[in-house]
Amino acid sequence: MRFKTEVGFDPQAELKAIADFVQRWRSLFRPAEVAYTPAHFTAELEKLQQAKRLRLYLVTRPEQPVALAILDGLGQDQAIELLSLAPLDGEDEVRPWLNTPSRRREMMAQAPAEPSGRGVFPFLVGEPEGVALIDLEPEGLVLAMARWGHLNVLDPEPLLAQRLALLGRRVQSLGKLEK
Repeated sequence: MRFKTEVGFDPQAELKAIADFVQRWRSLFRPAEVAYTPAHFTAELEKLQQAKRLRLYLVTRPEQPVALAILDGLGQDQAIELLSLAPLDGEDEVRPWLNTPSRRREMMAQAPAEPSGRGVFPFLVGEPEGVALIDLEPEGLVLAMARWGHLNVLDPEPLLAQRLALLGRRVQSLGKLEK
């Protein structure tokens, strides 16, 4: 990761905290050595309410997160605005504290055994502690970046260069197939 400016936090430690959070979250739906209850995640939200500073991480592969953007410097008011971008109702919502363990397992019965890691997953990380997965649709992600994109401390150039290199290799391999 390369940053636009020097940062006053440890992004690697926070990415590890996100990965740990994902493992705990997964235990709500899948068998695990240690199963966490919805009350555990409510406590995480309470920690976020006490945070002095918040960061929004947009990551891929949340079990081994790769940061696409880190919006640093959010306050509690901005967190409320961010939460307002989440869907308000719908059948596909995951509200673990409102469902029984058997209902949560039912919800995941049709899901693949291993997550694909595809997509962008937004996590709110508090300083000094607290982590939460924010339920944002693609439209919500776009609105969040439009609203707070100027707070992104991550330099996007290495990520774009990597993606362009992958695209170039893919185009080259497709060209060889057609000859």
